[in-house]
Amino acid sequence: MTSLGGREYVPKLYRVQRARGSMVDILLDGIEAGGGRVVSCSFPDELVAPMFIGAEDSDGHRYGLLTYPFRTTKRRITNRPESEHRFQVKYGDPTRVRNEPNPLGHDPAGVDVTVVLAVDDERGVIVGLDPLVYEELPMGISGYYRDEHADAVAEHGWWVWAKEKSKPRTAQGEAWEGIESMVGFKPDRLLDYARFEALSTSLGLETGLRLKLAEQFASASVDRHALERLFGIDAATILDIVEANFRLGVAVRGSVAEHHLGRLLASDPTVARYEAIDKDGQPDFRIWLHDGRELTIECKNALRSTYRDGDAKVETQKTRDSGAGRKYLFDAFDIVAACMFSVSGRWTFRFKKATALAAWKKDASRIGAIQRIDDTWSFTLQDLLLHPER
Repeated sequence: MTSLGGREYVPKLYRVQRARGSMVDILLDGIEAGGGRVVSCSFPDELVAPMFIGAEDSDGHRYGLLTYPFRTTKRRITNRPESEHRFQVKYGDPTRVRNEPNPLGHDPAGVDVTVVLAVDDERGVIVGLDPLVYEELPMGISGYYRDEHADAVAEHGWWVWAKEKSKPRTAQGEAWEGIESMVGFKPDRLLDYARFEALSTSLGLETGLRLKLAEQFASASVDRHALERLFGIDAATILDIVEANFRLGVAVRGSVAEHHLGRLLASDPTVARYEAIDKDGQPDFRIWLHDGRELTIECKNALRSTYRDGDAKVETQKTRDSGAGRKYLFDAFDIVAACMFSVSGRWTFRFKKATALAAWKKDASRIGAIQRIDDTWSFTLQDLLLHPER
């Protein structure tokens, strides 16, 4: 560990040039434009990334932002779409550092919030990336969004979308295969984004729920009642879920969806009993059927964005790990339950046996990162168990 602005939890620092100052300026100016006040900033006294920014909002609430900013540009590049806005995850010499561990820093006390930002200091657009997906910085990898997204941010001040990363070009890029959330906002919404990120990270929300929550912040704030409506349960239950599952520095993936799945299993006529498994690297539930069978279930959240024909999609890979390690082996669990809330707004599920999922193209012994939820998926667990071919 090293130290940045008195923070001892930062695992690695990168030397940067003063030219990064234009990106930092747009963040600091955005805090002021949003009615806040900049309390401290590690840059340029410390010419390193990440940068630590201390801020205070108009109500006197303090924020500590461990900030990893990357510059976004729009330049004409041969054989690339003209509408493309490009950012590159790069500090120092990516050829050298891409072969080293590059973990993101996270405050184990949960006081400071980590933000990974693509900053267009020419157009005044910032895109926030999921720090749980970008937990290990893949140096040299590029990211993109398009004119339609930048235009929506410019018009509305806050815009949310999902992006599929399905064609990594390097071995390191394999860790990025799948779906990621993109939250675009104007600089004066930076502290709103910090509030969103603090909540999303602490709950360890998967991409589908993360996008749904981000949409609630379009109006600048989410109160307790809005969260109750979003999750479909009361505030006391939300707190019980957090207390039971949240481990500092570790994402509890889809805890709210798992809660609803547990309620569904409790009422399923084929299930004699069930238990939630709260252990890393294991499925989310174990069930015992009335016919004596014992099965395991992995709970995943479907994405809000669908295929053109309307079929939903779900990401079936681990949030943590890298490369092939993110892909489940086919014997990791027996059934996947896809929560459809992000698509339908209702806490319903679709079910499929793990053995019937599409394999990863690079290794047929592992499950592919993204699955199409089509008519081969069952609407109930009972239906799935009654049709062995599914």
